Amino acid sequence: MKNALVPIYRNTDLYTLFYDQDDGAIYKIPFGKKNSIVSVYLIVIALYISGNFLNGFYQRHHSFFLDTSLVIIGIAITYFTVNKMYQVYYMKEKIRSIILDESSLEECIDKGMKQSRTEIWVIILSFLFAVVTFIAFFTVNSVKPLIFGCLCTSVFLSFIYMKPLKRRKVIKKLQSEK
Repeated sequence: MKNALVPIYRNTDLYTLFYDQDDGAIYKIPFGKKNSIVSVYLIVIALYISGNFLNGFYQRHHSFFLDTSLVIIGIAITYFTVNKMYQVYYMKEKIRSIILDESSLEECIDKGMKQSRTEIWVIILSFLFAVVTFIAFFTVNSVKPLIFGCLCTSVFLSFIYMKPLKRRKVIKKLQSEK
């Protein structure tokens, strides 16, 4: 998607409203096919089981070089997975410009600001949890902290894609224009 598009409000299950910083228009982009909560649980369970299988091998051969390599590989896999999921999350072919009346725009701005605050807290907490679990991975002789660190990193990156700081700046600009 264009870099100038900043999400200002996300309707839970239907669409996201984006503000185009270049032309000042608001676009509505519907969500594409989303992963079900069951598939997310299955992925977490699969990671946990695979971590248990790999743990025996890891405990016999672990070293600082292997630990560092696994963290880098885990973060890279997490980044590419989150990036791919974000690219298919929106139905870009159904993008359309919309005009909101003042009361609807104000409601979306208020809800967007609350969403931004929540996203900033999630980013901070998931980053801290990721750092703590990666440190635990280096100090504990187990793969499980690495898996939890990668999961926390995926949450962190997912919310970074939502641009909460840019959203706040755009929302404040829209509020001042009223």
